[in-house]
Amino acid sequence: TEPKRLFDCLEWHLGRKPLEVMLAGKEGGQWKTYGTKEVSAIVNNLGAGLLSLGIGPNDMTVEGRDKIAILCKNRPEWLMLGLAVQQIGAILTPIYPTINVNELEFVLNDAQVKLVFVNDEDLYLKVLSVKERVPSLKDIYTFEHAPNAKHWKEITDKATPELLSQIRPIADKIVYEDIATIIYTSGTTGTPKGVMLSHRNILSNVLASAPCFPPGERARALSFLPLNHIFEKMVSYLYMF
Repeated sequence: TEPKRLFDCLEWHLGRKPLEVMLAGKEGGQWKTYGTKEVSAIVNNLGAGLLSLGIGPNDMTVEGRDKIAILCKNRPEWLMLGLAVQQIGAILTPIYPTINVNELEFVLNDAQVKLVFVNDEDLYLKVLSVKERVPSLKDIYTFEHAPNAKHWKEITDKATPELLSQIRPIADKIVYEDIATIIYTSGTTGTPKGVMLSHRNILSNVLASAPCFPPGERARALSFLPLNHIFEKMVSYLYMF
């Protein structure tokens, strides 16, 4: 009855009381909201689209699972991508948008990232500047439309019933102790170090914090710190639960 994987938080809502507003972000100065059912549909289509690109768990080891990086400001798509990546057995690797290009190149190579999702044109060009020096990197996708860049909805458009049916069998193999994300340190005392966090690492904190910060009816949480920050990520999942 309690979530055991981070993406279970979404199904927990769907099975009880889907929210009219689960996530919200400003687009063009106006709030755009997403209900639980819409978030679930986007997450599943994004997961299916990633499968069509060959992204997945492979041999289910930490080393074998495909890594997806994100450099982005806080926005609903950030969490949607995280949930989609988790449930197909890949691993999300968030990177601070302000990272310098030398450390960016190091992190992408160290994690052997295959796809990168960025916020806008500036971050697209930043990743593009190191792409040729990252052999594992196949493509870069943007959340905002940018010249010559692939838009993230090109991936959701690849979803088919057959691909969607492949998600559940993969998700069923993912357990509480499996790695959900690799977060890199700032590198102030050397090269950045990848810190592996499991579903248990994050969810245990979420569930332990719930009595202290009960979401309640129609409560709202504002993401202020970057979602790359593990505390902010934990709070986001708390209010999803």
